[in-house]
Amino acid sequence: MPELPEVETIVNGVKPYLINKKIIKCNVFTKKLRWNLQNDLAKKLINKKINKIERRAKYIIISGENFFLTIHLGMTGTLRVSNKKEKKEKHDHFILQLSSKYILKYNDPRKFGMIFFSEESPISSNKLFNNLGLEPLSKKFNAEYLYKISRNRNVAIKSFLMNSNIVVGIGNIYASESLFLAEIKPNKISKKLTKANCFALTNSIKKVLKNAIKKGGSTINDYITVDGKKGYFQYDFKVYGRTSLPCHICRNKILQIKINQRSSFYCKTCQK
Repeated sequence: MPELPEVETIVNGVKPYLINKKIIKCNVFTKKLRWNLQNDLAKKLINKKINKIERRAKYIIISGENFFLTIHLGMTGTLRVSNKKEKKEKHDHFILQLSSKYILKYNDPRKFGMIFFSEESPISSNKLFNNLGLEPLSKKFNAEYLYKISRNRNVAIKSFLMNSNIVVGIGNIYASESLFLAEIKPNKISKKLTKANCFALTNSIKKVLKNAIKKGGSTINDYITVDGKKGYFQYDFKVYGRTSLPCHICRNKILQIKINQRSSFYCKTCQK
């Protein structure tokens, strides 16, 4: 599943092609993704001018006057910008034709994504957004917040970081990499974090995410950027997917364990 850096990369990628452009045609080729699409979705979008594109958690919100188009990529969804002459591909479920030479295509082989229209901002009106935690790159996500909210939490810190009610957008890859940089074991119990741990961890999360965004995200399985290229942060992985390979720092083997049925990677020497 695309994580925060991949979604942020997509938002940054489509923005130059969509801002101040009008939607002149909308083609919907499926009735259902994760949920049913609105029957009149295409009709509602015609002649709407796009003024803003933003990300909240892993949701992409395209908006203008009196309209919000919210997209979630699910497990395998991608957004691509291409020339109008490009043929429709298999699993292209939603296409916007813009008042330019470009189109925006939503492709999703497994159809686990979401697309929905609203006249009000989903951030304030949709229940999916009600309990979302802080954005990890925001000033509010800091050591003081992490220390306070981790008290009395008897769960592994990696699971804690992947809880979207606490902080959004940190999936398996970036939790593993951030914990390595902060020198904290992924199975360390959250309530045992010290203030120093929290300071190191919040800084590490911000650093890892910013670096991943700069490098276009991590290409794992189906993820590609809006122009069809692959991200390359995966070449910077320190622990994720490196089971039995030597740690870049101490040269001991990277270990793999299961935490809540998810593979976790760490160095027993560098992480305590």
